[in-house]
Amino acid sequence: MFGRINGVIFVVLLFITSYLGCIFLLFPVVPFLFLAPSLWRKCADSLVGYWLTFPAFSNELTKILDWLFLFNVLYKIDPLLLTTEKISLKAPLKRIPGAGWAMSAGSYIFLERSFERDKTNMAEIIEYYKKSGNIYQLLLFPEGTDRGVRAAAQSEAFAKKNGLCVYDYVLHPRITGFNYLLNLMRQQNYISYIYDITLAYEDVIIDSEMTLLKEGVFPKNVHFDIKRYNIDEIPTDPQQSGKWLTDLWQGKEKKLKDLYSMVKTQGIGYYLTAALWITKSAVWLYLMYLYNSVRIYVLFVSLFYMVVLRHYNGLEFLAIKWFRSKRKSV
Repeated sequence: MFGRINGVIFVVLLFITSYLGCIFLLFPVVPFLFLAPSLWRKCADSLVGYWLTFPAFSNELTKILDWLFLFNVLYKIDPLLLTTEKISLKAPLKRIPGAGWAMSAGSYIFLERSFERDKTNMAEIIEYYKKSGNIYQLLLFPEGTDRGVRAAAQSEAFAKKNGLCVYDYVLHPRITGFNYLLNLMRQQNYISYIYDITLAYEDVIIDSEMTLLKEGVFPKNVHFDIKRYNIDEIPTDPQQSGKWLTDLWQGKEKKLKDLYSMVKTQGIGYYLTAALWITKSAVWLYLMYLYNSVRIYVLFVSLFYMVVLRHYNGLEFLAIKWFRSKRKSV
């Protein structure tokens, strides 16, 4: 009962804070996207990173979603890393009001699961990262999806068909997309290291957000194993780099047979962040309750995000368009 309540509270707070943050914090700096694209990039990165401190706190309490777990790691290393973290995600997530708008403003990479379409989008985004003069970390999931029942069955069928090992803990990585992105970043001279991150859950694995919402079940501990590779260690030949990735995944399979011990730490920053976000959200909701003008503003901004998504495929591509036009005019 209480677990389910925790799940509902987490999802509701995540939605409310992301939605209102996009309305009252992110939208006021949107004019910079047109007037000063470089300044927009810095403002958007900072504000999206600021919001990510809230899921990092919430995740410390509830323990869900791989990429939210990583926010905890980055926060503990240096909170500013949250402002330079970019993620490759499923394209439908961009359509989520609030969180999707924020990640679009942050110029995350959204994948359609069609390589021909995705490679064009990836090329534009990586070029944008490079020419913006900012240094980012890109979180990539080479498996492409969670290890659910269907995905596991497909991975097993693929392994048997191609004479590969059948995995119990991971899925076979998608080599084509990995190689393309790796070569793209090499061409742009925009990669120095690859960090191999392996997560192990101590007792239960949440396979979807709906499982969290309906059942409210959370793992008690999550363990990280992180290893850094210099880009010079990764073969430039596509077949060899593909083999490198395959061998890496075989190593992950072995690692995940055991759980790693991890020291659990928290800091006052987590609680301060949560208090700030909840307080601000409460104030914004109260203002919406009091004033028609605020409600009209919220409606207008929401329509703006939806129109941009429909006509430009998101704020990230609108930003790229204006960034290019400004560079040409200089």
